[in-house]
Amino acid sequence: MSGIEKLKEVTNVIESDEERAKFEKDFSLVPPCKPDAVVKPKTRDEVAEIVIACNDNNIPIFPASSKVHFNGGTIPRPSKTMPRPIGIVMDLSEMNTIERLNEEDMWGYLEVGVTWEQYANALKEKGYRTTMPLLPHAERSVVMDWLEREQSTIPMFEYSEQIGGMWVVWGLGEKFATGSASSNTFGQPGNYAAGVNPQGPGTIDFWRLLQGSQGTLGIVTKAVVKFERIPKIEKVYFIPAEELEELVDPVYDILHRRVGYERLIVNNMVLATMIAESGDQILTLKEKLPPYVFIMIIGGLYRKPEMHLGYQEDYLKTTFKERFPNVNLTEKLEGAPGLEERLPEMLKNPWPKDKTYWKHMLKGNCQDLVFMTTIEKAPQFCEVIAPIVEEHGYPLDQIGHYIQPVEEGRACQVTYSFYYSDDEKEKILNLYKALIPAVWKAGGFFNRPYEYVAQYVYKKAPDYTAYLMRVKKLFDPNMILSPGKLCFWV
Repeated sequence: MSGIEKLKEVTNVIESDEERAKFEKDFSLVPPCKPDAVVKPKTRDEVAEIVIACNDNNIPIFPASSKVHFNGGTIPRPSKTMPRPIGIVMDLSEMNTIERLNEEDMWGYLEVGVTWEQYANALKEKGYRTTMPLLPHAERSVVMDWLEREQSTIPMFEYSEQIGGMWVVWGLGEKFATGSASSNTFGQPGNYAAGVNPQGPGTIDFWRLLQGSQGTLGIVTKAVVKFERIPKIEKVYFIPAEELEELVDPVYDILHRRVGYERLIVNNMVLATMIAESGDQILTLKEKLPPYVFIMIIGGLYRKPEMHLGYQEDYLKTTFKERFPNVNLTEKLEGAPGLEERLPEMLKNPWPKDKTYWKHMLKGNCQDLVFMTTIEKAPQFCEVIAPIVEEHGYPLDQIGHYIQPVEEGRACQVTYSFYYSDDEKEKILNLYKALIPAVWKAGGFFNRPYEYVAQYVYKKAPDYTAYLMRVKKLFDPNMILSPGKLCFWV
């Protein structure tokens, strides 16, 4: 009896071509590969049983919790050295219960399949909002996007880590809870632990191990996630610029004084894709917009909102203007009439599910190159990528460029977006592969190493890679969790 047949004794195994094809490929450049089967657990106990059975039968598992994927993280990778099946996809999207919204501490208890649309709508009904990345897909998993190190558009220090405690199943099937959720009597009367402290148990930060691990160490089934009140009043400010360098000093000043909630820098290509009604409007709209713009939303929550808004505006109109007299701080953006009214609501919600995803509106596909740096160093990467982009025949004026400050300007996430049609896929793949070493040599830090990035960067750090393998063997000694991801090639 094959391993897959033995797995059927534990759970319902779906082997239809239709279901397997859903996980064969995604919107990334990663080569397609169809899993042997798909399983859909409904509980944490069932997840653990499946993991144990897969260990017993040497079956790789590729966890997937979102309904749409952009980085190839859930596409199976066949083993090159071990005689075993390609593996199964563990589809966790049906574990999508919002167990509780703790309004006193403002934390939500979410199963891993809860989507941005689901969470945002549930919070809005109660007068709350969730902080989120820039216009995420409505069917992406909230928990998994934060574990994959997406960055919030609100770069306050207190929002830099969105997840508290987590419930995880390790590679041998052990059930575990991280942070203060690990208390033995958690959730029982007389236990006041809310699960909001991510550290521990003990002196080990297990949550750090799970961030960015792409399902290679354990399978997260539930997490405690922050939410926030909806501001009573809000106001949008823009700083347009011809060059990115012009924004460095004024943006640092605003960030270091902790003025505003949402704060981000986009070029005209990104902004046009965000606000265009259809793909055929994007390039025309782009020409009407400034090359770069810093977007800032200030506001006040439920306690003295007018006062909170007032002191921020007072700084912007006095001290800031005195320090940067030549900076054009404006409440309306030329080329985008009415944007100041639309933007606050846009940035509180995922992209509408009934519309083509904004990054796919122009040509149907988009490949992002994402890395970390600092704001003052961000402009130098334009000079690094420009000659490579021209060499590969991609138009420079159609590159999306988005800089998201992190923790009041301590660092920033830089995203270059390359929009392409299906017949341009090979050209974009060659361009992407050429950009990775160039960005790395220029000092970019890849904190989300998917597929081609991972293949490059881990070879540059052999000692670190060897240490990661030792950690992998502790939590997943049989190498069944997402083999082939990160540096865990088998």
